[in-house]
Amino acid sequence: MKLPKTKTGLYVVMRHLIGVDEGIPVGIFATPEAADDYAGACEQEFEDRGILAYTFRPVYTMFYNE
Repeated sequence: MKLPKTKTGLYVVMRHLIGVDEGIPVGIFATPEAADDYAGACEQEFEDRGILAYTFRPVYTMFYNE
């Protein structure tokens, strides 16, 4: 078994249907600020269009490279 050489963390913005735990990834960002800004912009756009059934949340995800 090979050990991973590096680990990388990214922030994935997930779209969640209110009341459901599982989400759909809608964006990937390197910084928490960028992910949070994008999630806020998505939520505002949905609210402006009258779509209130979704929330957007940034989630930190770590993975290892070979």
